[in-house]
Amino acid sequence: MRKNIDKFKKEDIKLLLETNDLAVLKGLIRIYQLQTDDEKDCEETRHHNGVGFSGGMNGEAGFLTSVAKQFLQRGSMTTGQFRPVKKQMMKYAGQLAKIANGKIEVPQFPIKIYSDWLRESKPKKPYAQR
Repeated sequence: MRKNIDKFKKEDIKLLLETNDLAVLKGLIRIYQLQTDDEKDCEETRHHNGVGFSGGMNGEAGFLTSVAKQFLQRGSMTTGQFRPVKKQMMKYAGQLAKIANGKIEVPQFPIKIYSDWLRESKPKKPYAQR
């Protein structure tokens, strides 16, 4: 019997997050999509189900949920928000690898900004310079 080999490893995702700002944003939104509706509403971890943002120290789930909501509404974030998001998203590389390998199904909803970025030959910066 053949072993199921994952195409994407956690380390691959970490490298992608370190080198690609758009991957950080896509990852943020994908993990946000795994939050339950009540977690999205209250911006905190309520269910310890192994997916979505974890409670973390200093309100990590609240911060990441808030920034994800803002990004979906406005299509941008400040560099002051992006830097800690990028750092904190490294923690979610395992979940993102599982998503990439089809082991975690993410509820889909249309995100217009992704298609806009992917169509542009030179994508705009995902955050506003401030």
